Parts: sequence; structure tokens; C-alpha cells
Amino acid sequence: MNELGAGISIGVLAALVVFVIYLIAAKLGRWQPRSQPGGPGAGHGRAPQNQGGYGQGGYNQPTRAWSSEDETRVLPADARGYDDRGYDDRDAAPPRATKAELAQNIQYSGQMIEANRRAATSSNGDTLAVFTFIFGAALIAVVAFVFFNNLLLPATIGALTGAIICVALSATYTLKSLDFWPDNATITIINLLVALAASIFMYIGAVQTQRDGTSLNSITDSFAPLPFSEGFSGFAMAIGDRVVTFFQDFGFFGFVFLLFMGIGCVIVVTLAAKSLIDVMDWRIFAQFGHFVTDRPMSYSRAVRFQTSKVSHTVTSIVLGIIAVLAATGMLYDGFTWFTR
Repeated sequence: MNELGAGISIGVLAALVVFVIYLIAAKLGRWQPRSQPGGPGAGHGRAPQNQGGYGQGGYNQPTRAWSSEDETRVLPADARGYDDRGYDDRDAAPPRATKAELAQNIQYSGQMIEANRRAATSSNGDTLAVFTFIFGAALIAVVAFVFFNNLLLPATIGALTGAIICVALSATYTLKSLDFWPDNATITIINLLVALAASIFMYIGAVQTQRDGTSLNSITDSFAPLPFSEGFSGFAMAIGDRVVTFFQDFGFFGFVFLLFMGIGCVIVVTLAAKSLIDVMDWRIFAQFGHFVTDRPMSYSRAVRFQTSKVSHTVTSIVLGIIAVLAATGMLYDGFTWFTR
């Protein structure tokens, strides 16, 4: 009962952390309203002469680089302006953006970033950061699986549950800001549900699945605490001793059982990490409906979300199925059927 209570507490804490990160990510960046005169969004309304806007052949480069040192300029409270549809920006909320307008805002932001000569390094850096985050999550799953799976898996479920709340907020923002529903938003929701289902199966399997008298709990309970205070050499010797003891107690098939459970856990944590990134990217993508920015990270995240493919969902489903087979012991059954 105490273990269940600890798992619930860890899950709730993880959900709160994801929710707070989502709120912070939604506010970060230097966003410019597209209707401000002479600024990045001037192309949506009547742009002053010699300013960047949308010409017949696409975008005109601005007369000067949009510097990140510029302060965010906001229209005065008594300023009155009309867009190309006759909208009075003082009397009502801005209309929902079309797909073309959102794409134009993303493209214009990319032009501003290229004008500042920061696009290539920053975008590549953001892509590297994403892969580093996913790889780090997988590495943590490997390290924490044996000793802390009773905390790692509830935290994963809690984080994905918090992501569902973030999805609801992103969907509400999308419906209010855009006059279309992005296909990639549906992909994000499917990927999130796949990751959540796989994590729930993995959590249940880690507690209940047994094969040949071996369960994950019996394996983890057999490990003595690691001597962290004995230095690196003593720590390495202790790990070697535990590996030898493990094979003596559980044999080769015990190792196979532990390996498959570990693979399932790594897949679950990796899918969860990717799903959390997609949810954050969704909100940033939708924000381009009415705003532009000279922040390379926001731009690259919107482009990444925009170019997400159905094949990513297929990959998530396949990996989720593998995780479920591992959690239920079916991978172990298949392996032992071929080898015995």
C-alpha cells in the first residue's frame, strides 16, 4: 500500500512538472503581433512603403535585419487599424488565422532569422537538443530500470497524464486561433495515447508478470544496495559481484526475462519523451497563426511540428506493441519457444 501511495505521489508530481513546463514554454520567446505596422507581421495588413511584406512573388526581405535587441513593440491603446478583410483591431478579437497565413508567418520568421545569420546554428542546436533529450531519457531508463522501476514507471504515467491536460489546452488555443485543425495535431494525440497505453501496460507487467518463477520484483529484491561510499573501484567491484550472483540465482533465462522487461521500459520512456516534445511544439506552432518571432528555437520547433509525418505514428505504434509484448511476457515466451 505504501508503494502504491508513493507511485501515485510521484505520478502527480511528474504531471505538475509537465504542466508547469508547458506554461513556461508557451510564454517564452519574443513574439510580435502580426498586425503591428512596419514590423514582422506587416504583410498581413497595409504595410508602409519600403517595409518587408508579401509581394506577388512571395516575401520581400526587410530593409534591415530584425535584431533580437529590438524591444517588443505593441500598438498604443488608441491606435486604430484595419486589416485586408476590414477588421477593426480595436473592436473585436482577431479572426482565426488560415493555413496560408500561419505558413506565411512561419516563413517570414525564418527570413528574419536568416537575416540575423543565426538560423543554421540555432536550428541545428535545437534539433541536437531534442535528440539529446530523447537519448538522455532512454539512458536514464536503462540506469533506473533495475533499481527504481517502481518510481520510474509511475513518473512516466504521471508525465503523460499531465501531457493530456496540455493537449486540451493546446487544442483549445488552436480552435480559437486557427480556422483549421492541423493534421499533425491528430498525430500528436495518437502518439501520446500510444505512449500512455504502453506505459500503463509496462507498469502493470512490471508488478504482475512472472515466468518460470521469476518476476521483476523478485529480481530487484535480490540485489543488495550498492556501496556508493567505497569509491569507483569498490562500486565497480560491487556491480561485478551482483552480476555474477544474478546469473547464479536466475540463470540465462532470468537474464533474458530482465532484458525484455528493460527493453519495454526503455521504449516506454522514449515514446513518452517524444510525445512531451510534440505537445510543446504544437502550442508553438499554433502561436504562429497570429504572431511571428525572430527566435530560432521557436521557429525550428514549429517547422519540426509542421513536417511531422504519419510514418512517425506508425513507428510509435510498432514500438508500443513491442513494449506491450515485453511487459506481458509474450516476448519471453516467443524466445523460449524457439530456444527450448
